[in-house]
Amino acid sequence: MKTAEKLEALEKAIRIAGDKALSFRKQGLTIEVKGKNDFVTQVDREVETEIKSVISHLFPEDGFLGEESGITAGEEGIWVIDPIDGTTNYIQGMDYWCISVAYVNNDKIELGYIYAPERDEFFAARKGQGAWLNGRCLKMENEAEGQSIIGIGHSNRRPLSDVINLLAILDENNVDHRRFGAGALMLAHVASGLVHGYFEAHLNSWDALAGLLLVEEAGGCVPDFLANDGLINGNPVWVSTQRLWPVLNTYMEQFS
Repeated sequence: MKTAEKLEALEKAIRIAGDKALSFRKQGLTIEVKGKNDFVTQVDREVETEIKSVISHLFPEDGFLGEESGITAGEEGIWVIDPIDGTTNYIQGMDYWCISVAYVNNDKIELGYIYAPERDEFFAARKGQGAWLNGRCLKMENEAEGQSIIGIGHSNRRPLSDVINLLAILDENNVDHRRFGAGALMLAHVASGLVHGYFEAHLNSWDALAGLLLVEEAGGCVPDFLANDGLINGNPVWVSTQRLWPVLNTYMEQFS
């Protein structure tokens, strides 16, 4: 099977997994608490297992890093998966959640997929080739002055003051903000232009990688997330349009 055919099969599998997650929710969820405001359901694990099985069949030489199952070593690159980003939203019946899949090889994010089933949004990106939403090529443009909107996430692994301090800086620079509870999907929506940037003081790689590639390939500004062993330990995330980057980048110097 050629690479293009394998990727087509993987995209199909991601769509099927997302549609199954919708039907599973209607049947009832088993919810476990992993930590403060951090939940997991049986669907998280089933979706991850299903996608991992497809990847193992299509790309047996590659490794795997999943939020729920951990890391499996491989001989080539590594696939990084969040089966449901925005689990709380998913549990509550909101539509703002997604599946995130990325491929990393030689310390570079080569592929990224984000699928939001209830919004019928399938994002894809390939290093050096572009980013797409439902087949439409994405190209980020600078927002008009005074119309900047940034998405914000908060990780319990960092103090709340990280967000509070940023909000003060955003207010000084006439930048509005939104918080929707799914970092991967917010990164995708930066690429598609719904918001003009995103900040979270700490994201794990399974939440960040696919969205970072989408933003980069759509022409936005992104940090070097994989530095300092970001694949395993996670890192701060800030992305934006070219116009908004100086505002965020100045604030983020404290995390370097």
